[in-house]
Amino acid sequence: MKIAINYLPVKNAHKVRGIGYYTNLLLEFLKQDTSIQIQEFINLSEVKDANLVHYPWFDLFFHTLPIKRRLPTVVTIHDVMPLVFPEHYPVGLRGKINFILQEIALKSCNYIITDSKVSKIDIMKHLKIEDEKITVIPLASDPTFEILSNDTKLLHIKRQYRLPDQFLLYVGDANWVKNLPFLIEGFRQLIKSPGFKDIKLVLVGGVFLKDVENINHPELQSLKSVNQLIKQYKLEANIIRPGQLKDDDLVSFYNLATMYVQPSVYEGFGLPVLEAFACGTPVISSNRGSLPEVGGQAAVYFDPDDLKQFVSIMTELLENKSLLDKLSRLGLQQAAKFSWKKVAEQTKSVYLKALKND
Repeated sequence: MKIAINYLPVKNAHKVRGIGYYTNLLLEFLKQDTSIQIQEFINLSEVKDANLVHYPWFDLFFHTLPIKRRLPTVVTIHDVMPLVFPEHYPVGLRGKINFILQEIALKSCNYIITDSKVSKIDIMKHLKIEDEKITVIPLASDPTFEILSNDTKLLHIKRQYRLPDQFLLYVGDANWVKNLPFLIEGFRQLIKSPGFKDIKLVLVGGVFLKDVENINHPELQSLKSVNQLIKQYKLEANIIRPGQLKDDDLVSFYNLATMYVQPSVYEGFGLPVLEAFACGTPVISSNRGSLPEVGGQAAVYFDPDDLKQFVSIMTELLENKSLLDKLSRLGLQQAAKFSWKKVAEQTKSVYLKALKND
């Protein structure tokens, strides 16, 4: 079976985002299957003798998918967030035209892969795709995310980044859906209590080091709000922003964190939750979108609109070491349910179905 996979997300701005991560690991694990020959391409004209084409991402507002297809085609759509919350993702005329072209192109594809049941429902509703054409294949954390027994490495990272004994961790972007102003407000209330005044909040992501004050763009508004709140509440000394981390360092951050927090108002999957689980880090998470699918019974959930509940949960957990230990054990069990071997096997099944039914 010869599969042509478009590897553009590994080469463009997506390479440090979830789409690049997915494409990289999917390629790595599919190549381990001797029954599959992989051809990587950027332009469809490069594909010569493949049996099937896979686009591992789908851009709603850029015309990336050919309307005419000569081979069976599979597309991965991670989420359709801009269609679920259109008021937060304004689109220009060109974007609207591209969306129409993408919709037309999508209709001729054999199968669609998506990361969660929630995303499948969204795709069916907003892109009018029938149920049987969509397969849910949950992602997994990179195998490098694990509990570290190397205390020297952890101590080195702790000193290098001046990390305290106790800190809350967030990893990711800072757009509206991530709900970070809510996180800042909750953290501010938490450290008002004398017992928690030394706890720090660590925000990992290159976006947190960007100078955006003089840039007018709707997607930067949430980050601006975060920066303004940190300044307004004089939290500069309480919040650590190390920027984008190499995976090795990020694994150490998860291992060192007291708790991982995912405050999003919505997620198509929520990979950092699984990464935290795999490192034995207790997780508290919003109860929206796909996050309960990913977290199962291993996370403690809160309403991302209820600040009082959020602060109460953080307080209760930080005061209860045995409960944190229990969450750590449950998280490891939950992470073990997901693997890239499974992702590759289930993706291969979709390929075989597409070839059979084309």
